[in-house]
Amino acid sequence: MKKNNLLKVLTISFLIFVVLSWIIPAGMYSNGTFSSSDPAPLGILDLVSMPIATFTNFCGYGILVLIIGGFYGVLEATGVFKSVVEKMSHSVEKKKKAFMITTIILFAVLSSLTGSSYVLLILVPLFAAVLLELGYDKISSLTATIGSILVGSMACTYGFNVNGYINYYMGINDLNNQMITKVILLVLLTLLLILFVLKHAKKVEAKAKSMDKKEAVKVVETKVEKKKETAKKATTTKKKTTSKKPAKKTTKKANNKRRTAAFAKADDVKVIKNKKEKSVWPFVIIFVLAFIFLLVACYNWRYSFNVGIFEEMYESITSFTIKDYPIFSNLIGAFSPLGYWAVNEVCMVLVFVTFLIGWIYSVKLDDMIDAFGKGAKKALKPAFYIVIANLMMSVLLSNQDTGSMYFTISNYLLEMTEDFNVFTTGLVSFIGGFFFNDMPYLISSLSSAFTTKITDSTLYPLVGLVMQSLHGLAMLILPTSAILLAGLSYFEVSYKEWFKYIWKYLVQILVVALLVCVIVALFI
Repeated sequence: MKKNNLLKVLTISFLIFVVLSWIIPAGMYSNGTFSSSDPAPLGILDLVSMPIATFTNFCGYGILVLIIGGFYGVLEATGVFKSVVEKMSHSVEKKKKAFMITTIILFAVLSSLTGSSYVLLILVPLFAAVLLELGYDKISSLTATIGSILVGSMACTYGFNVNGYINYYMGINDLNNQMITKVILLVLLTLLLILFVLKHAKKVEAKAKSMDKKEAVKVVETKVEKKKETAKKATTTKKKTTSKKPAKKTTKKANNKRRTAAFAKADDVKVIKNKKEKSVWPFVIIFVLAFIFLLVACYNWRYSFNVGIFEEMYESITSFTIKDYPIFSNLIGAFSPLGYWAVNEVCMVLVFVTFLIGWIYSVKLDDMIDAFGKGAKKALKPAFYIVIANLMMSVLLSNQDTGSMYFTISNYLLEMTEDFNVFTTGLVSFIGGFFFNDMPYLISSLSSAFTTKITDSTLYPLVGLVMQSLHGLAMLILPTSAILLAGLSYFEVSYKEWFKYIWKYLVQILVVALLVCVIVALFI
């Protein structure tokens, strides 16, 4: 990847945003009514202050990425990460295609069901390492992990961070509304992604084999030419006879050198053979349990399924007293009930798990801290991009009271038709991805506009389906997609390379998404 390629793309995007702020009037929705005002241009000082404000407001996501990097740094120090990758890759070596398919399905389904995209980032380095070990290229590994997460968000089923917020702001009481349609969309998008990745991987493999054959031919030709040159020299030069000299006796000193070298090599082999291999099972058990726990803790069970057990547990713990003293509440400290956890709590658990695994595998504290720091250092660039990608959204959030140009754009597009229209709604959602890379912010900003314009509440689930589909599509390509930019940086894939690679798949899923939404609209 060319140096600072992503930063250039982000800078150009922000400059376009700045220019538009001088041209397009600011607008805002109030109880579904749109009002317009003068443009709210960004000045010179804003070019400095807004990036700073972005880091202040969204630094939690960057810290999470750094901690994930530190976590894998400690795993490498224990030696267990290498063992796990080798065991996984060795066990599926003859079924590498099946592993690729499984990886895509796993990430897409988990993303669709939970909506916890940032928690799923914890799995990315592990699966990416196995895919690369199996011989897949970086862009295929990126698509199978990060790409699948974004596809799962696009076809979100029960994920609260997408579907839950849509239902909440649109006043949809039935969580299962249009669920069959969403499942069908998930299956189609995932199937297309599998076929797309496997086709690319096959091309890469064929190209690699072709290159190997060419290299082999070059080596043979070089050897033949050298033999011809040697034979030619042998026939043209005169043979010189030399008297045979008695062979030199091997000195004791030379014997000792050879013997010492031999013993040194033997000692090295002996150390490796005698070194006890560390079991991977403590890591596997802790990792799986911690990951499942985080998925559970970050999902809003109360609103989604009316499950209140975690809130009841929270009340029991915090209200427990000994002689009117809240012992557990003060001992544990401030925390939220399970189901309401966010990035800060995920970071906390991950740090605890990191040092627990380091302790189990007998890594000294100093070495653990050093390994954590090295791992976090490797994650600096992805952490930077996952934060700075929120720049445009940060500007809009800071100007909520004065309005923004996006609402003027969205109002113009929505007013092109009298009633609900799949295509204008989709276009508003796609463009919204440039301004709001987080679905909850987008739907909260436009929900009143849709509910006012569309009086038939039976259309609200379809509105949500169109919005999540086209906004999710935007996150697969726009340079404001935080997870995409973090993935591109981690896998060292340039934005240009990604665009050239993914555009054909985007066209396919755009047609599928619009076709599904249009069919649903015809039967409502």
